[in-house]
Amino acid sequence: MMDTKEPEIEVLAMDVGVWLAAVEVRPFPGAEPQTSEGAMTCRMCGPWLVTDFKNESSGFEGHGIYGWDPAKKTYVGTWVDSMRRSLVLMTGAWDSKARAMTFAGEMNKPDGTPMKWREITEKPDDTSRVFRTLVRLPDGSEHTMMTARYRRRT
Repeated sequence: MMDTKEPEIEVLAMDVGVWLAAVEVRPFPGAEPQTSEGAMTCRMCGPWLVTDFKNESSGFEGHGIYGWDPAKKTYVGTWVDSMRRSLVLMTGAWDSKARAMTFAGEMNKPDGTPMKWREITEKPDDTSRVFRTLVRLPDGSEHTMMTARYRRRT
């Protein structure tokens, strides 16, 4: 059994529980927001945070595994969902002052071109989370494609 009392693992363990989400998606700059609701269940599997998200409105679902890589001294994550054909690998960092976890990822679009983005999860307190996905646009700027506001259910 691994020690899950490491500070890096405890950061991940803060997310254990069931979270209700109000989701807003803007597929491209200037688009009208699409809103929906969902739920995310998070649990620890040894030193790994396992997340399962299900959007109640659209049927979208996704699954992530996040951990601390002590050799690389960075957080690592992977994500799969019902809309992607590629396994997404990410690296991340925890900012304790801002109480925010930022992961950077890259995957290929269906046409083979790479797509880069960042995921930022702000943790203002023990009962709420704000998750944002920012995609890189061709001009190098970022667009907030998705915002999910979570409230802890359990």
